[in-house]
Amino acid sequence: MLIRSLSATSLLLAFACTAPGDAVPTKPAEAFKPTLSLRPVAVSLAKGATQAFQAEINYPEGMRYMRQPVAWLVLEADGGTVAGAGLYTAPATAGTYHVQVKREDFPEVTATATVTVK
Repeated sequence: MLIRSLSATSLLLAFACTAPGDAVPTKPAEAFKPTLSLRPVAVSLAKGATQAFQAEINYPEGMRYMRQPVAWLVLEADGGTVAGAGLYTAPATAGTYHVQVKREDFPEVTATATVTVK
């Protein structure tokens, strides 16, 4: 009969690898945290001038959208207009205005830019 001696470490490793129900737990997935950034964040324009704003968002893993799910808004009444693609047109009245972009899939996530019209 052939008897082999195993070190204590080898023996523990052998049992650890073969013990039923002792699988190594996987790392739990981190919760998705939606982000939104806006560029530029401040701009100075002449009356009636236009400015393109750009929004960037992150996506949940495995999700893609046909279009970027954001909505644009000028916060002040008579503060100009902003198109669905983020193109802002300044009003004919000088002042400080705010362009806001909001995630449609996570409406609590917003970003705001300041526009100074001279």
